[in-house]
Amino acid sequence: MAFATTFTAPAAHAATTASPSASTSQSSAGTSGSCSDADVAICVQSATAVLTSTSGYSTSIRIFNSGDDSLKAGTLTVSMNAMYSFTSRVDMQDWANGDAHIPTQSVLGTVQVPEIKAGKNASVSIVVPADSTQLKSIFSWGPKPLLFSYSNGIEKDGASVNSFVTRSTDGLKTAGTPALSMTVVLPLTASSWSGSASAVKELQVGTGKQSSGSSSSSSSDSKQTKPTQSSTSSGTDATASSSSSSSSSSSSQAGSDSSDSDTEHYSSIVTLNEKAETTQRRQLELLKKYPILQSIADPLYLQTFPIPPQVTGIMQPADFDITAFAAKGSSAYANAGISDSMWDNSLAQKALQTATGDSNSKLDSYAWQGKGNWTQRALDTARKQGYSAAISLTDFASDDDSASAHTGKYTVKTASGDMSVLVAQKQLSLLAQNAATTKSADAETTSAGRIARLMAQSALYQMEQPYAERVLLIAMKSSEDLAYADQVMSNLSQASWLKLTDLATLKKAESYKSGQTATQSIPTASGLSSSELMALNSSLSALAASKDDISRFSTSILSSKEQSESSPTTSGTSDAQALARGDAAQTGQQSDDASGWISQLSLAQSTIAIHSLDGTGRNSSLPSTAAQLAGALLSGVRITPSESVTVVTETASLPVTVSNDHPYAVHVIVSSKTDSAEIVTSREAQIEIPAHSEVQVTLPIRVAAAGKANASLVLLDRKGQAFGTTHTTRITSTLRLSDMSGLAILVVAGIFGLLGLWRQFNRKKDPDE
Repeated sequence: MAFATTFTAPAAHAATTASPSASTSQSSAGTSGSCSDADVAICVQSATAVLTSTSGYSTSIRIFNSGDDSLKAGTLTVSMNAMYSFTSRVDMQDWANGDAHIPTQSVLGTVQVPEIKAGKNASVSIVVPADSTQLKSIFSWGPKPLLFSYSNGIEKDGASVNSFVTRSTDGLKTAGTPALSMTVVLPLTASSWSGSASAVKELQVGTGKQSSGSSSSSSSDSKQTKPTQSSTSSGTDATASSSSSSSSSSSSQAGSDSSDSDTEHYSSIVTLNEKAETTQRRQLELLKKYPILQSIADPLYLQTFPIPPQVTGIMQPADFDITAFAAKGSSAYANAGISDSMWDNSLAQKALQTATGDSNSKLDSYAWQGKGNWTQRALDTARKQGYSAAISLTDFASDDDSASAHTGKYTVKTASGDMSVLVAQKQLSLLAQNAATTKSADAETTSAGRIARLMAQSALYQMEQPYAERVLLIAMKSSEDLAYADQVMSNLSQASWLKLTDLATLKKAESYKSGQTATQSIPTASGLSSSELMALNSSLSALAASKDDISRFSTSILSSKEQSESSPTTSGTSDAQALARGDAAQTGQQSDDASGWISQLSLAQSTIAIHSLDGTGRNSSLPSTAAQLAGALLSGVRITPSESVTVVTETASLPVTVSNDHPYAVHVIVSSKTDSAEIVTSREAQIEIPAHSEVQVTLPIRVAAAGKANASLVLLDRKGQAFGTTHTTRITSTLRLSDMSGLAILVVAGIFGLLGLWRQFNRKKDPDE
C-alpha cells in the first residue's frame, strides 16, 4: 500500500542527489501566509505523512523572512531518526512543542535556499525516492521524529520545526497486530443562516405563504421528487421518541395555524448564503467518496437540499444549543419564542420525513454538543427531549487525558433513563478539525503538519494497546474545510493500522465507563465563557423584545372583530379602497379571523430564534431579522405627514391621516399635544383603519389668541403606549373680529345707539327750545 500526503502543488521536485529546486516568491511575508511570528519561519506546505515501501518521501517548504534585513543564502535540511519510535504521548507532545531533544542523525535531504529579501519568502522542495538508503534503513513501523532546519551560518537567522512521519507496516517483517477501530463523524449543518427581507415584507402585508417543510434555500421550489431515506432506527430511539411525546404536546403558539404542518418552523424566513450550493455539492461529493464517513445532519438543513444525501443520523433541529439552554433555563428561551417542542426528537424525525419526502423515514438521533459542556443538567434535558445518545466534542471525561486511548463511549444515568455519550478523542479530533494540539506545536500551524501529526498520533494509540478492542471517535466540525476533510479521510482510510467503522459499531461497543464512575466524568461547569454568556444574553433579550412586540401588536393594536363591526369610521371604507387598489379579490379571500396570520408571525419569529441560538455561534446577526419583523408590524401603522394649518377663527379642525399596510384592520388612538396654551387641539381620538387602507380623522382646534404652535402627533395602542414615529404639524393663528366677536361688538353698538335715541326723545326740553 503506497500513498503520500500533498496539500499544495509542490515546486519543481528534484532528487537530493541532484540540485533541488528553489524559487523566491515576490509576495510579501505578511500577505502570503507565514505560519509564525518569528523573523525567520519554516512553513511545511506539503509533506508525505505515511511512508510505505513504495511511497518515498517528498516535501515542499516555504521559508519566510519577516525581519527588516535580507536573509543570506542558506541550507534547508530534512532529517529523521529511523531507529526511534514514540511510545509515550507525553514524549510525542514534547517533541511537537520543541521541548524534547531527540537526535535526528538520518538526513533525508538538503536543498540550497537563495537569499531572501526582507518581507519576502522562498519555496523549496525535496524528493527522496523509495529505494533510498535512508528510507530502507527504517526497520520498525510507527511514528518517527522529523526535523526541518534552516541555517545560513548566522545564529540569529537559524530556524527549526519539529514534525513527524509515520512508517506503516507495509513491506516490513514485523508481527501483525489487530487494527485500531475508529469512527469518523461529520456534522452536516449550514455554515451560516441569514434572514430573508422579502419574507418579512410578505408576512407584513399578508402575502406570506407557509407550506409545511418548504425549503429555506433557493432550491425550495424544486418540484423534483426526493429519494426515500433509508431507515436505520433502533429500539432505543423508539423508546426515546415516545418519552418525548409529552413535551411535544406543549407546542408553541406559532404551530397551530395548520393541522397538516409537520414542523414548528417557518422555513422561508431564513435562507442560506450564496455559497451554500457549492458547499452542499462538496458535502455530497465527500460523503459519496467515503461511504464510511458518518454524517449527523440537521434535519432542517437537509430540507434545503434539492436531493438530500443519505446520512447516518440526525441531530436536534437547527443544531439547537442544548448545552447553553441547560445553562440558562427554559424560561429565558420561552420568553425568546422557543418552546421545548421545537427541538425535541419527535419533531426532528418529522423534519427528516419532510426532507426525504417519505413519511416512514426514521434515523437514529444524536444530541450534538453546543458551545457549552455536557453537564448532568444538559444530559438530563437532552434525554427528556427524546435523545438517547449525545456526541461530546470537548471537556468530557477530562480526567482521562492521561489514560491510554479508549473506546469513546460512556453510559450515564439521567432522570429520564440511560444516556449514551459518545466522546470524541481530543487530540485526534482537534487535528481532524484542522486545529493544532497546542500553540507551541510549530509544525501544526499548517495543514500538512497537522495531517502528519494526526497519522503519527493514531499510530501511537494503536501501539499503546495493540490487542485491546477499542473504538475511537473522531469528530469533525460543522464549518469543516471540506478539502482538508478529504485529506483526513484519504489518509485514515489507507492507514494499515486503522479500521474505519460506523457509529452503530461504537454504540454497540462496551462502555468505557458507566453508572457512578461515568457520572464522575461529567463536567460540573457549563463551560461557557463570559463573552459567550454575554452574547447569549444579548440574543435572548433581543429575541424576547421582538416576541413581545408581536404579542403587543396582536392584543393592543390589531382590531378585534367586534371593534371592526361597530366602528363607524370604517363603514364601507374597506371594500371601496380594495376596489380602488385593484386587489378586491385578494381582500375578499382574506379570512375574517387574524389568528392564523398572527400564528405565522409568531412562527417566523420562533424560527429565527432557534436558528439564532444554534451551537455554532455564527448566527448572531439573526435576532436583527426578528427585530425587523416586529418593527415592520409597528411601522406598518403610521401617520401620514400633513401640511401646516392656518387658523383664522376661534375654532378649526386638524386632519390626520393614518395608514394600515397590514391585511387586517387595526384600532389605535391618535394623540395630539401642542406647545402653546393659546392654541390647543383635542388630546386623543380613536380610529379604526381597515386592511391595506388609510383613514382620516379630524382633531378640533381651539384658539384663544393669534400666534403659532406645534402639534405633536403620535399613535398609541389601546393600552396608551406610544409606537411609531412622532410627527409635528405647524398651526398658525391669524385671529380677526369676525363671527361671534364681531357680532357682539355690533350688538353692543346697536344697544348704545338705541339708548341714545331713547334719551333724545324722552329728555325734558328747556323753555327756550
